[in-house]
Amino acid sequence: MLLGTFFLLGLSAVNAQGTVTGKVTDAKGDPLPAISVKVKGVTTGTTTNADGFFTINIKQPEVALEFSGADITTITQRAKPGEMITVTLEQKTRNLNEVVVTAVGIKRSEKSLGYALSKVDPKALVQKSEPDVLKTLSGKVAGVDIRSSNGTPGAATRIQIRGNSSFFGETQPLIIVDGTPFSNDEVATSDRNSGGGAYSSGISNLDPNDIASMTVLKGSAASALYGSRASNGVVVITTKSGNPGRSKKGMEVTYATSAGIENINNLPVYQNDYGTGKQFTYANANGSWGPKFGTIDSIPTWPAYLAAFPNLFGDSVAYRAVPGNVKSLFKTGSVFENSLSFSGGNEKTSMAATVSLLNHNGYVPNSSFDRANISFGGATKLDNGLNIRGNYSYAKTKQVGGIFGEQQSPGASSSFARTLFLGRNWNFSLPFEDALGHPVSTIPAAYD
Repeated sequence: MLLGTFFLLGLSAVNAQGTVTGKVTDAKGDPLPAISVKVKGVTTGTTTNADGFFTINIKQPEVALEFSGADITTITQRAKPGEMITVTLEQKTRNLNEVVVTAVGIKRSEKSLGYALSKVDPKALVQKSEPDVLKTLSGKVAGVDIRSSNGTPGAATRIQIRGNSSFFGETQPLIIVDGTPFSNDEVATSDRNSGGGAYSSGISNLDPNDIASMTVLKGSAASALYGSRASNGVVVITTKSGNPGRSKKGMEVTYATSAGIENINNLPVYQNDYGTGKQFTYANANGSWGPKFGTIDSIPTWPAYLAAFPNLFGDSVAYRAVPGNVKSLFKTGSVFENSLSFSGGNEKTSMAATVSLLNHNGYVPNSSFDRANISFGGATKLDNGLNIRGNYSYAKTKQVGGIFGEQQSPGASSSFARTLFLGRNWNFSLPFEDALGHPVSTIPAAYD
């Protein structure tokens, strides 16, 4: 009986030993030579031959075989003695941080370029909601100056690289989107000095959620790629829809949402000792050069309010400072953005699509900017080696408000020319419309 037990144990030990053979291929089915094959936890092993085959001896009833190689994602697969297995390995995602897109989609090593450049992480562009791509660059690239013409939603944004290069002509860099020059000109239809609006520019139509990469080429040397128009530098943008790529995960669906609030950055420090008038004498006029508060108790009721609301006002109102009157003209603005992206494909064909909605209500009352974007693209490689690629993008924007200028006094170029030095005793918490919806103010001839 004891002898039989030893015999069985010895037979089990023999059965536990043996060889595992197999073949290692890539995702296309092509053999992978020189792939390391070893039992996990053991330093010795073998490698695949020129045809991707291997044979390895094992001493256990089941082992974990580890497959690894250069630019190959290491995997582990379990095997038993006598098995013939097939293993498929994937190439690692190569780090392209040092590769940049230059002219016409050409990729070059960053170290080989003879001019300065900066790359922007696309994820940084959507970390906070902004109405256009250029505003998202603010503070992210050294030597790049981003300026908006005003704080009104949708207002044009100006970009300069390393300051003004000329006193004449255009000093903004050339913007290239998927190999095509993109206009950032401001489109104005009227004179702001006499009632124009806060006009937008072309770049505000571009969807930040669809950007795959952004590179800023600095200096006039970049003009060697794009000609004289690039003498002020170049901003190269590639989009997901314009350059679709196959995802390692198959079909991917990404939903992104963001929300932000905004307030006016600062206001002048106002005095609250004197009210409206001149030479320390009261008058209902712009400018606070009237009597000192406390020296008189009341002033005549403003004629427009007395006429519009005879039951709310008497012949006089208190003469006192309203410290927050200018600040009360502004409100808390909001920015909401939602985006849905799709990407996927196989070895030969890939596609990408992005749909986004932006809603921006400004801190200046009655001002807003809405944008809807849809973009999609695809690429395929034919059997004869020909690559076909195409993409489509559509943007619809609506901009409201931001009226500037004064028809009767073209010398003042902005509504803030009146807003920022309004009388210190004017109370803007009062009604601003009469029963018919007509504007009412303390001095209609000066402001609405």
